[in-house]
Amino acid sequence: MRLWLKRACAIRNNRLLLSRGNDTRTPFQERLGHPLFPSVVRLRERAQTVMAASTTTVSAVVEAARVLFEKRIPSAELTPKDIQGILAALGRVTVAQVGLEEKKEEEERKKSPSGLLNMPFLEKKSSARAPITYYHIYECPDFTVGIFCIPKDGDIPIHDHPDMTVCSKVLFGKVRVEAYDEAPDLQEQLQLENALVARKVRDDVVSEETGPFALFTKSNNIHRFSAVESCAIIDVLGPPYDSSEGREIAYYRETMKLKNVVDNNGAHDNVVVLEVVNPPSDYVVEGREYTGERAI
Repeated sequence: MRLWLKRACAIRNNRLLLSRGNDTRTPFQERLGHPLFPSVVRLRERAQTVMAASTTTVSAVVEAARVLFEKRIPSAELTPKDIQGILAALGRVTVAQVGLEEKKEEEERKKSPSGLLNMPFLEKKSSARAPITYYHIYECPDFTVGIFCIPKDGDIPIHDHPDMTVCSKVLFGKVRVEAYDEAPDLQEQLQLENALVARKVRDDVVSEETGPFALFTKSNNIHRFSAVESCAIIDVLGPPYDSSEGREIAYYRETMKLKNVVDNNGAHDNVVVLEVVNPPSDYVVEGREYTGERAI
């Protein structure tokens, strides 16, 4: 755990705050967490006291990840075939096994026409971004496992995973996935400074029925999750972010869409320019205690 927290320090400092229970919100520098987030509370020790079982579906996910990532094969060399064990294990995970069945039911009630929370006059109007919640399941030097819950209309901004592989599955709800591949050939051709030229290679809506999916070092590595409905996504990420090994997260925003960009394969309209930015000032992730099956 301490090793993981040290690696979490790789994320740039920021002004975002978080809350847990009656705690006063404190700067990220004082509470370190998953580097994907500007902030997340430390719940690692408490996660060790959750329900135990001799063999669990969650344990199968961890074991499949361990088999692959402890080999420390360079991420750039991994193929879809290499991650089939992780994807298969993720495919068997349900909301009940990870302690989110009640949360799913609550979100289903909100969508119901008869649900009071669905009435517009009872909805709270706010321009502030609703916080994302994170459930930490497992960590080791080779990989991490956790769950993101994104409220409807919320998002995890465009970010990258340098020299990393990520396997994911939507547990409930619907999320729009936008993914980008770096385009070094076009980068040289367009000669843009202080910006990244990329091809937008994915833009679709994913649900539980879609099944597990993945990103690789050179494929879909930069992405954004936007919740069409309130959703939960379980992630297996390996190896973890670590600035000392060159794996420091970067956030981006689309600044330009280019039309009729010509390369060796013809003209394309999916080329965009990405600018490195700090995460939005109101982007907050709050840690939650994981209460599902224990990973052993």
